[in-house]
Amino acid sequence: MRAAAVNCDSRIQRDVSGVSAAKAEIGKGRFSFLQSRSGGLYLLLVIIIADALQYTDPDLWGHIYFGQVVLREHRVVLHDTVSYSAFGQLYRNHEWLTEVLMALIYNHFGIIGLKLWKFACVATTLVCVALASAETGASRGVQSSVLSVVAIAIMPQMQFRPQLYTFIFSAALLALLARHNYRGRAPLWLVVPIMILWANLHGGFAIGIAMLGAYAGVAGLQDLIAGTGFARPFRLALMVVAGTLATLLTPWGVGLWYLVGHALFASNIHVIIVDWMPLTAALARQWHSNHLGVIFYACVIGLMVGFAVTFALTPRSGRDLPLVAIAAMMSWAAFSAVRNMPLAAIACTVPLARHAELLAARWRKEPVDGDLPAAGGGRSQPGALLPAGVALALALVLGLFSPRLVQDNPYPARAVAFMQEHRLRGNVLGDFGWGQYLIWHLAPESKVFIDGRYDTVFPTKVINDYLCFYFDWPGAAAVLSAYPHDFVLIPPNAPADALMSRMPGWKLVYRDADSCLFARADKPLPAITTAPVSGAAEAVRYFP
Repeated sequence: MRAAAVNCDSRIQRDVSGVSAAKAEIGKGRFSFLQSRSGGLYLLLVIIIADALQYTDPDLWGHIYFGQVVLREHRVVLHDTVSYSAFGQLYRNHEWLTEVLMALIYNHFGIIGLKLWKFACVATTLVCVALASAETGASRGVQSSVLSVVAIAIMPQMQFRPQLYTFIFSAALLALLARHNYRGRAPLWLVVPIMILWANLHGGFAIGIAMLGAYAGVAGLQDLIAGTGFARPFRLALMVVAGTLATLLTPWGVGLWYLVGHALFASNIHVIIVDWMPLTAALARQWHSNHLGVIFYACVIGLMVGFAVTFALTPRSGRDLPLVAIAAMMSWAAFSAVRNMPLAAIACTVPLARHAELLAARWRKEPVDGDLPAAGGGRSQPGALLPAGVALALALVLGLFSPRLVQDNPYPARAVAFMQEHRLRGNVLGDFGWGQYLIWHLAPESKVFIDGRYDTVFPTKVINDYLCFYFDWPGAAAVLSAYPHDFVLIPPNAPADALMSRMPGWKLVYRDADSCLFARADKPLPAITTAPVSGAAEAVRYFP
């Protein structure tokens, strides 16, 4: 019995030694896109592909507006000042620092500055993904294939919004944890400054804590099972605790965690935001609206399926179970809400590259029990300038350097101009997606009922009342009398349009293909005839 125990201990020690040796060897001869001119130029091309979509986001107007307020008042705005349904309410703005940066950039460099800022965010994300992929020891061909699919997969979410920082820091943490997993060491102290910045730039910081927790939990459990002691599990647990405490260093402290939890699990506004839809529902909606957009979903699903299949075929050879756990967690998150698809694409990159290379080595009849073969050098290849030429051409065609920014959807530009021309000021019950557009153009003289900040400032009752009104649910008429609305501004195809047409005490004063403007019948309207004005929607729409 003692001999059996000794043999078991010997096997454990050999396995642990083998893992340590494997981690030490993986870094030798590994390929990295950042080690050669041709690799760097290819990476540039992939970045421009990921940054291809140059159009506005519904909240872009608000992000810059609120950032400008902070710059103008030299303080973080803690209470709402632009709505009449939540005026004075605590405003837990988890994106305040990003909005300050966006306002600074827009104030000094205009639209081109915003485009270059977005490009820099996309570039940082993909550089971190490339660094993480390089840690796997996978060949140039495998890394190139995976990175290309990732660039296409994340393209729709690379928008002018603070969420870009969640993609950056998710990729940065993945690179850090990949280095720790494959080399056995990494500067984990970087977790603290990363989480401090993340918590002030975007509310997605909870994803970072989840990644750290999954990695520490699985890696620590592996060490405990192997009997290698408590030293590394303790260090990893300390990393998670330190990272979590770092997220409290914001103007709202622990209140920010309450906000994130409510947004993730208790918000009712998700029913009208595509980003929060389950992947299957969003995929069906995309198929009915535009078949071409399914390509992006297919790329994400392909990455997740590829990760699952390659891991299933080489489950133990990769020696990367903590990273596999992160990829599985993010894949589940993507199926729960499509806004997480880029996170799943990023997280699947490392285990997919690692296990795809293991399979390729097996097919080449090379040893796969321990280490991957050298991945190839970083010398420049003939035709290295071709990706650079293609990248430059794409940047010009896609409008990276254009001073114009196309709007993502129709906005009530002519209706707003009509209100400004006739000095129509007051409280506006507008379409949810138009809220921050209206703030930009009409505040502070007019206030909005609701806008894209939703859970950060608006009470649940206000959100529910908006949904009831917009979808013309039972009780919708009561919403019109429960608040001091002066105007209602909605799209012609909105369910509420039929409600407004039959409501006494309201009259249509303006209509075009994009919007319908109703006013209280008892409100004095200077210089407006009794008949509604019919206008023409703008043919070309640009920010702002």
